Amino acid sequence: MTCKIPLKNSDYYAVVDARVYEYLVNDPHLAKIKFLDNLRRHSKGYAFFQKNWKQSDGTYRNETIYLQKVIAEKFIALPDKVNRYWVRFKDGNPNNCKLDNLEWSSLSNVVRNTSKTDNQFGYRGVVKSGNKYQAIIYVNRKALNLGTFSTPEEAAEAYNKKSIELFGVTRSLNKIRK
Repeated sequence: MTCKIPLKNSDYYAVVDARVYEYLVNDPHLAKIKFLDNLRRHSKGYAFFQKNWKQSDGTYRNETIYLQKVIAEKFIALPDKVNRYWVRFKDGNPNNCKLDNLEWSSLSNVVRNTSKTDNQFGYRGVVKSGNKYQAIIYVNRKALNLGTFSTPEEAAEAYNKKSIELFGVTRSLNKIRK
């Protein structure tokens, strides 16, 4: 069974499993700060709690808690204690905080599974090189030059092909305009 948690600043809901909801309701710290009553939607879509607590010296201390991180820390085992991990939404929906949709992941895997790109050509892994377009993909933090091409679309196709070869089908594949 799942539970919907309304987000204070929007019409969206965060969806969690019943046992997760039970934990969120009964955790002493989360109950004390009224975590569930004050969940909001972040500009990136995440459900989060944020409050500035006044200190005895007159200053403020900010507390920010992301719902997906609370859930993962309590219910999903870390792959190891050596590396740093982030919580990834398998389906890409940051409002779906059900256990079967969350996993610990490396930052490169999180980035690889986001479709957003901000470069001027609208394609991930494509840069201008003189009068041509260069396709570049990163593997283990090392740039791999995939060649130069006449159009950004050709470079994006080269990026997609190599990305599938190296990482399989991910959300970072370019949607090429025809």
